[in-house]
Amino acid sequence: MATNVNFLSPIEFQFIIERLPNVKFFVQGANVPGISSGFSERPTPFKTLYEPGEKLTYDDLTLTIICDEDLVTYREISKWLVALTSPESFDQYKTLSTRVPGGGVPTDTKNTKTSDGSLIILNSNKNANVSIKFKDLFPTTVSAMQLNTTGTDVTPPTFDITFKYAGYTIEV
Repeated sequence: MATNVNFLSPIEFQFIIERLPNVKFFVQGANVPGISSGFSERPTPFKTLYEPGEKLTYDDLTLTIICDEDLVTYREISKWLVALTSPESFDQYKTLSTRVPGGGVPTDTKNTKTSDGSLIILNSNKNANVSIKFKDLFPTTVSAMQLNTTGTDVTPPTFDITFKYAGYTIEV
C-alpha cells in the first residue's frame, strides 16, 4: 500500500442526517468526537496496576449551522427537540411517529426518536474519502442564535446543535 502524503483539509466535509434533510446545505462546522474507555485499578504491594475498561464513552457530536433566512434548519431541530422532551400537544409529539420535521418519512419506523447520520470527509480532489457513520443520533442542545445590527459585515448567524448517539464507525 502506498503512503498517502496529503493532509486532511478541515474545510472539505459534508454532514448528512436523515431526520434533518435541510441541515446538509448549511453545516459550517463539525467535530469528530473523541472516544475514551475507563480503567480499573489493581493494587499490588509494590505499585498500582491499571487494567483496560469494559465500555467506551463517546464525546458529544456538535454541528455548527449557518441559519437560513426562513429559519428552516433552526425550526427543524427545535421541533425535534421539543417532541423528544416536553411536547405541549399531540401534534408536536406526532412528529416523532409519523413524519420528520422537514416533511420526509422516517426510514426507521421502530424508533423515530433518533436518526442516523454521516460525516463525509472529502479528499484533495473533493471526492468522498472517509465516512464516519453515527448510529441513533438525538439532539440534546440547540444553542442560542445571535442577531446583531452593529457588525460591519453581513455575516449570517450560526447556531450549534449538540447530539448524543449510540456509537460510530469509520469507513474508508
